[in-house]
Amino acid sequence: MIRDVAIAPVRGLVLGGLSLLGLVALLAHAVVLLLSLSLGLVVLIPWAVGLARRVTGARRRIAARWHSVYIPSPYAPAPVPPQPDAEGLYEGQGQLYKTPKLPALYDKVDWMLDDRATWRDVGWLVLGATAGNVLALAPAALIVHGALNAPWGLALVVLGFVAAPVLLRLHTAGSTVLLGPPRRPMRGKPSKFVIEWGRSAGLFALSLFSLVCLVAVPWAWKVANLRRARATDWSGVPVAQPRSNRVTWRELLFFALDLVVGVLMTVLPLALAIYAGWGLAMPQTWRWFVSEADREWGGGWYGQFAGSDLLAFPVAVVLMLVAVWLAPFVVRLNGHWVKYMLSPGKETTLTLRVRELAQTRAEASDAAEAELRRIERDLHDGAQARLVAMGFGLGALEQLIDQDPARAKQVLAAVQDNSAKALVELRDLVRGIHPPVLADRGLGDAVRALALDTPLPVKVRVDLPRRLDPPVESAAYFAVSEALLNVTRHANAGSARVDVRLGEDTLELVVRDDGRGGADMSRGTGLRGVARRLSAFDGAMTVHSPVGGPTTVRMTLRVSAG
Repeated sequence: MIRDVAIAPVRGLVLGGLSLLGLVALLAHAVVLLLSLSLGLVVLIPWAVGLARRVTGARRRIAARWHSVYIPSPYAPAPVPPQPDAEGLYEGQGQLYKTPKLPALYDKVDWMLDDRATWRDVGWLVLGATAGNVLALAPAALIVHGALNAPWGLALVVLGFVAAPVLLRLHTAGSTVLLGPPRRPMRGKPSKFVIEWGRSAGLFALSLFSLVCLVAVPWAWKVANLRRARATDWSGVPVAQPRSNRVTWRELLFFALDLVVGVLMTVLPLALAIYAGWGLAMPQTWRWFVSEADREWGGGWYGQFAGSDLLAFPVAVVLMLVAVWLAPFVVRLNGHWVKYMLSPGKETTLTLRVRELAQTRAEASDAAEAELRRIERDLHDGAQARLVAMGFGLGALEQLIDQDPARAKQVLAAVQDNSAKALVELRDLVRGIHPPVLADRGLGDAVRALALDTPLPVKVRVDLPRRLDPPVESAAYFAVSEALLNVTRHANAGSARVDVRLGEDTLELVVRDDGRGGADMSRGTGLRGVARRLSAFDGAMTVHSPVGGPTTVRMTLRVSAG
């Protein structure tokens, strides 16, 4: 105990040094991303990401060694090596190569950049250099400040030693949240605000890269699609993706304006956090080692606040809180900015709508045909076969009833058994077409019945002020049923939650679980089938399932106004 208290300030200095290495890795990310976008030097991306992973890996080892907190590695499994085709060639990025080197590089780059853990590492590097340094270096700063201002500074020395273990624990707790796999949805507001601050910093970086897009025009449409996706995912402002991969004048205009509008819009949370960490808190760890004359060059604002040393740390904490408080507003405002500039025009929207309706009609027709084939197959293989067996049994019973009564009783028992099984199969078939509870009690009670039949705890929240059209209720019921079935089979979850809410003209269904994540619509037929069923009602489905969880399946259906 005493040893931990004594060496805790030194450990804080070690974490401060690690954050400096993190800054190097962060700078490497920025430079490499700039080179890859402008010159196509993607070969440097694995090096930059690997450098960041070595820094964050060191933080995980420190957490295990100092605090016995083991942070699991959250990274997605590495891609399998490229395999040659029939002609011995390797495919990568739509091209064929004689050797697997470039395809393997492309797969590795996609694996790293598509892995959410990579960007969580970047978030830790940013936060470690700002808020993390306040926690790590504050004890050493208090001790040095108190030692140089004896005897009244003795209280600061004691405070530094006492606070050091607590602040290091907080640093480890924050690192555990960012560097480990997300296991449950972030329910607490502090976590939400910190994540939003990281997003605002990411949007600031993307705004700076707008200059690159004006120079490297072929990459502009990819970055524009990335901005649309981030606006949808981060700010909750839906921005439609165009079907074309060509850069339009609106996108080039957006990048030109975003250099000013986007940067000014997102710079404040980042600037406040950087000033709090590097302008107020960090200088306190070293400025006491320089002469009094050298300490005045900051004009009373570097390492001081309004010329006061004692106000530096309190103001740093306040500025950090203000920065994370502003972040959600900045992220949402930026989402509206992206939507205003990058949403498809009316003509493009109409064209996309016509294509979508044509595809929806074709998918609905295919789904109906497949459903009819399923019913026909189930009747043929199930109830029909048992009814035929009952007919043969009754024929045999007619011949045996006078000649062999004992044998006739056995045949009669078999016929009764087949009739009971046929009824069960017919009920199951009818339930698969339109469950009785859905017709009798409505969608809300039908979903609650599904939750009771699911072999894990499922919370249900229903906000349905009225009954819906039977086809809509049926589609919604089977969509929730398939989503819960996937949770049971594949998620390895401990609990789930279903939210059913009726808007003005939209029915929203949300199924969440705390499982292992990794759900992908492209790898499973069940979720694709649900999407096809919903498309018949002008509906849509989105799946958010990072590796490590949690998984959120959001489904919407258009309904007639009540």
